[in-house]
Amino acid sequence: MKKRAASRSFRNQGNWAPALRDNGWATADRCRRSSRQQRQIDVSSPQQRQIGMKKRGANMETRTDIKVDLKNTGIDPSEIEGRRGEAQDALNRLWSGELDFTGWVRDPLEFSDAAVNELIDVAAEIRGKCDYFLVLGVGGSFMGAKAVVDLLQSPEADTRVLFAGYNFNARYIHDLLREIGDADLCLCVVSKSGTTTETLSAYGIFKEIMLEKYGPEETAARTYVVTEHRSNYLFDMAVAEGSRIFDLALDIGGRYSVLTPVGLLPIAVAGIDIRAIMNGARALCSRETFRSDGLDYAITRQAFADAGKTIEVYEFFDPYFAYFGEWLKQLFGESEGKDGKGLFPTSLMFSRDLHSMGQFLQQGTPCFFETFITVDETSEDVEIPALAMKPFAGKTIQQINLCAEKGVQDAHVKAGIPVISIRLPRLDENVTGQLLYYFETQCAVSALLSGVNPFNQPGVEDYKREMRAYITALDK
Repeated sequence: MKKRAASRSFRNQGNWAPALRDNGWATADRCRRSSRQQRQIDVSSPQQRQIGMKKRGANMETRTDIKVDLKNTGIDPSEIEGRRGEAQDALNRLWSGELDFTGWVRDPLEFSDAAVNELIDVAAEIRGKCDYFLVLGVGGSFMGAKAVVDLLQSPEADTRVLFAGYNFNARYIHDLLREIGDADLCLCVVSKSGTTTETLSAYGIFKEIMLEKYGPEETAARTYVVTEHRSNYLFDMAVAEGSRIFDLALDIGGRYSVLTPVGLLPIAVAGIDIRAIMNGARALCSRETFRSDGLDYAITRQAFADAGKTIEVYEFFDPYFAYFGEWLKQLFGESEGKDGKGLFPTSLMFSRDLHSMGQFLQQGTPCFFETFITVDETSEDVEIPALAMKPFAGKTIQQINLCAEKGVQDAHVKAGIPVISIRLPRLDENVTGQLLYYFETQCAVSALLSGVNPFNQPGVEDYKREMRAYITALDK
């Protein structure tokens, strides 16, 4: 167990509003003004040279490491080219600010280096006093953070980042309590509205345990809240108790919030380089990045929808991408699935799911298209020993995995299945930052091309009302 670090308190003292402003976590508009004033990008930094950013007068030329191959989609290239103007119009709407909840579009540029450094400092202090950092949130309040932590956290990290508050399962709660045991714990409570049922239910359970162990003052010092900077249940409680509050800008929705404190704080606590993640996102954060064929993925998705396809299957050959698939499912499902429209997003993990869904993919109802997301280089490999059956002996696991990738794609293309291939050169923080921003942009443009608002979720609100009615009835 760790002793509490002798660092500054995370509690607000006295009048909370000035304290929040002094720490840079003020209203969304003020954050953006201060970010524009503070942030200066060194365009000659090694990270940006690596991703191809070059200074040319007042303009920036960008190149992404993400490679998209559409040659096996069966979509006529002229159809894609014919919709590029429409896609650019959709992108311009995102950048214009005319649409609500588009703060994420510019946020990688406007989220200052000082704000990133503040998160890094807080994360270091959390690691200094906690064995476990428990993030409580559901949907966009945890999905992106867990996706990145699963992809990039070292197994040797001193502080384990765990997630709860995204289900109502008692066994799951008890399992977490057994794992944490007597170790030192910090909480991160994430809720845009400050009233999320799953999150606040879990918060009550874990807060009570912490109060018994640490007392009120220390529990408040070990609690970090990410919510909108306005009065709500969670915000008001954090202010009253003196917990540290991080602002979730009013104009950024949950599923587009991974590149804000919602995602960045847990990711930083996991020991992952959030500077590199933000540099990757910033590299793509311009309209110029998506000129020409830059939005062809979004256009192709809508071409499939127009052709009668109803399902997009994201497919990975790396089990650590499992929650990235979950993040994609929420991003696309909640952004596009309305007004009787939208492709149903799902994900499969190969080679595991080849032994359960491979048959359907090969010869089942042709209602879907596939999007392979693969990585060229891996940091670790294992050689298969000579005692294994030929022809596997002497090969490496990664060599076999690459053979599976190529074999599956070839077989599916020969069977007439439409395939999109998205390749990454490697899996690191910079590329991950690019990938997050890339999919956010493609998703929003795709939704606008289909004629729906990417940033509301009226169906979600419907089920919440019904659920709360049943919960209220329990008191009768």
